[in-house]
Amino acid sequence: MDVKDPKKSIRRPLKSRLMQGVGVLAASLLLGMSASAVADESPSLQELMKKAGAGDPSAMIVLGLRYDYGEKGARHDLPQAISWYKKAASMGNPPAMMLLSERYEIGRGVPMDDKKALHWLSRAARLGYPPAEDALGDRYAGGQGVAKNDGAAVRWYLRAASHGYGESQDLLGERYEIGLGLPKDPSKAFYWYLRAAKDSGNPDAFYRLGVFSETGLGGAKRSAVEACFWYSLAQQTSLSARKAIERLEPHLSDREKALAREKKTKFLARYKRRWTRWILRP
Repeated sequence: MDVKDPKKSIRRPLKSRLMQGVGVLAASLLLGMSASAVADESPSLQELMKKAGAGDPSAMIVLGLRYDYGEKGARHDLPQAISWYKKAASMGNPPAMMLLSERYEIGRGVPMDDKKALHWLSRAARLGYPPAEDALGDRYAGGQGVAKNDGAAVRWYLRAASHGYGESQDLLGERYEIGLGLPKDPSKAFYWYLRAAKDSGNPDAFYRLGVFSETGLGGAKRSAVEACFWYSLAQQTSLSARKAIERLEPHLSDREKALAREKKTKFLARYKRRWTRWILRP
């Protein structure tokens, strides 16, 4: 059964990626730490102050985030937060640079200044920080603070994707699928969706892989079992995936349904441990 699911535009709009309600775990993920490494850790404000005072940029960022949102013993103090971000950024810390970029972009704790936002974002991207590379690609894609340039956008997305950043991998898949800034190539779209699924558990990539498996696009093996496996990974966040499962499952045997569940279990066991390397965006 063919599924008509034409893609007319890139889904992700240009908007601020400022984190809301940041806790220690989210901040730790921002720094590239694994969830398991920090699940039972919640350093006190005094401990963070000591580490930050000794020159630890990661502690400076977490401390800044606590002041930013008034969490875990810290009062809400935006000037103090900005001060700690700037100290970490001055030490060459890319996540701190991106946090500063976000604050200047929306005017949180500092005057709104898109030139400074672009300055800090560009520095973080050139140091190879994948979320910044991806965000700089967005700026070129939308002409935000820079001349609109699809070629430059794709180059930054490719850099982030090569570093395992799933959101860029998903966007490259979409661009190859619809032919935006890149030649239309379903096989390359399939490749990047698969990378995004494995490297970050990107839910949109799960859904697109389900569509490709259901229709045989991009060289994917046409298989209702394979499609249901991918759709089942996307169903928590995708109504379309849930509807696709409802459409396909009645035509599967009990053995085929079990096989789809088994494929999901094996996939998660093999790849899920990778997915805490980065939050989507600070």
